Amino acid sequence: MTYFHEEQSFRQWWLPVLLAVVALPVVVVLAVRGPVLEVLVIPLVVLAIGALFAFARLVVDVDREAITIAFHLLWPKRRIALASVRRAEATKYRPLIDYGGYGVRLGFKGWAFNVSGDEGVLVETTEGARVMIGSRRPKELEAAIALAKRALEGRPREAEPH
Repeated sequence: MTYFHEEQSFRQWWLPVLLAVVALPVVVVLAVRGPVLEVLVIPLVVLAIGALFAFARLVVDVDREAITIAFHLLWPKRRIALASVRRAEATKYRPLIDYGGYGVRLGFKGWAFNVSGDEGVLVETTEGARVMIGSRRPKELEAAIALAKRALEGRPREAEPH
């Protein structure tokens, strides 16, 4: 049984602009001074990086055993067993300050998996790990984790997730 499923993609308007701003001067300099091969390779590399971000997506699932965080094309799946979840709380955070930006990050406050926004669920495990899961629906994710944990522990349902 799946208690929660969410897919998110990078949607920042400035990402392709940043790639173009970084690539354009390099291409111009190489076109004026450099060999033809580099002039062709650099735009292809920039295009490949842009395509990677365009097709990458963050998928979060909560089922009866675990929270699964998959950052397709960018990072291996991470599973957090529900039995090891000590606390899960919907919260606002500062992606740049708290974790160093978007994507898969390891900051002073633990791991973060996010693609946009400033809301998510902070999961703390019994082993002391802290994982911030960025979400457009943080309250639903928090409720689904709580419901799945209650089901795992054999306690009755108190409320269904939205």
